[in-house]
Amino acid sequence: MLKPKAKEILITFLFICFTSLAGCNFSSDSRQTDLAAIDEKLEKQFALYDQAQEKIIQRVVEDNGVVEREEWETWLTPAPGDALDERELAQLSQRQQQTIQESRLAAMAGVTLDLDLIRNDDAKLEQYCTEFPKGALLHIHPTGTRNRQTVKEILEAVNPVINGPEIVVQANDGEQSMLYPGEIEFLSSLAVKNYLDYDDGDQNRLLGFFFLPDTPPTHDFKRFEAIFTINDLLKQEPSLEKWVEEKTYLDFLKRCASQNVSYVEFTRVMWPDPSTFEQLHTWAEEWYGETGITVRWNSAFIRTLDADTNKGWTRELISVVRENAYPELVGIDLLANETQTPALETGQNIYVPILAANQQGDINLHPTMHAGELGLVHNVRDAMIMGAERVGHGVLLAQDPLALEYAIQEKNLPIAINLYSNFRLQVNEDFSIHPFLDYLRLGLPVSLSTDDEGIFVSDITKECKIAITHTDITHEELKQMSYNSIETSFADDAVKTRLLKKLDEDFAGFEARWRIEL
Repeated sequence: MLKPKAKEILITFLFICFTSLAGCNFSSDSRQTDLAAIDEKLEKQFALYDQAQEKIIQRVVEDNGVVEREEWETWLTPAPGDALDERELAQLSQRQQQTIQESRLAAMAGVTLDLDLIRNDDAKLEQYCTEFPKGALLHIHPTGTRNRQTVKEILEAVNPVINGPEIVVQANDGEQSMLYPGEIEFLSSLAVKNYLDYDDGDQNRLLGFFFLPDTPPTHDFKRFEAIFTINDLLKQEPSLEKWVEEKTYLDFLKRCASQNVSYVEFTRVMWPDPSTFEQLHTWAEEWYGETGITVRWNSAFIRTLDADTNKGWTRELISVVRENAYPELVGIDLLANETQTPALETGQNIYVPILAANQQGDINLHPTMHAGELGLVHNVRDAMIMGAERVGHGVLLAQDPLALEYAIQEKNLPIAINLYSNFRLQVNEDFSIHPFLDYLRLGLPVSLSTDDEGIFVSDITKECKIAITHTDITHEELKQMSYNSIETSFADDAVKTRLLKKLDEDFAGFEARWRIEL
């Protein structure tokens, strides 16, 4: 008699046989012809993407112009007869689903540590995910990492003046930020005084404003944005600003070290200044000594700023790093609410000059982008064409089969996934249908990260538990994501080699222990 898992695999295999285009060798010659026609059209489509990259470099860098959306889509639209029709797009999606199912079968067949044995055992699951070697976290915002204890200690040290009505004006502008009615009522009623002069109840409630509320469990992105305005309270004492920043980093890195993280890539908004970038080197050395974690940075741009500001910022960045390479500064990023700020419109004055400077050998900065979290479905496609080597989130890529195929066939696109962030910000309402595992099974180098873990009240151990309890992911697939995180980081080859060697050693010990545990 077949064991339940073996029976499930057999049923899935038979399902693939009778529904896939290939048909387990039962397919017709016409279907094979259809696949050949689809691949031929895909080749032409991808050629248009590559040509669009050349055209946008010409327009933005050489002509100092702008590409408008209508023209952009014209560049990307194949000639009549060369575009995939609805039936062919459906066949392409079906082929992708077939690959996912075949990869799932292979993963199930290769299980060495059976996670079914811990999925419903909270204590074992916690132990497994805490001890699991995580590799790297590639999508981290420093100011979003502060947990309740860190914020409490900083508030008590800075003791800022709390002007509730002013906070309401700044954090509830109705366009980029919002607060809930009860929060507005509370802040508006507060007398203006220093944090420590409030009673314990008010202090505790003020502390809560630095995190997303538990109720409701999910929030509009504007409520999330409000927190970054409130974070400005922690900057009120200039003499403590450096201490606040360093404490924020170190508290987070120490927590990471306790969860078997070996590398963190921070995304930080910073004006391109040599002294700022030199500080990164000092911090990286000091914090490696204190925590054993290697840290690197991506210089972040804000997509909601005007184009001219970001254009000037980009020129200055290229000028500074052209003069002197800063090993700890490895890339760029574009962040903030993606809803009304498409990648093409907000990114071309940043990414295209960086792409051109990289191609010319003037600089060496790796572009990543927040893309496919919210907003336009084509943002990931446009990010790839403009040179993004990795994306954060990428959830909406699943709705764009052509771009997904481009990511698979041409770009091998790394995606830094943030499961709890995507839930709390209403990007994905159900962990079980989050596309990260499909991406992984399609061959994309997916990794897990935590985004603004302090604000969301998460950590990488929680992300691991979510993945296990809400999907049928295997130990081997989780392990692959850890390796992906190192391999798709922007660290140099020497650092990657060192970190991969450590990961080999960590997994050898971890798997030896858990073969006994399970």
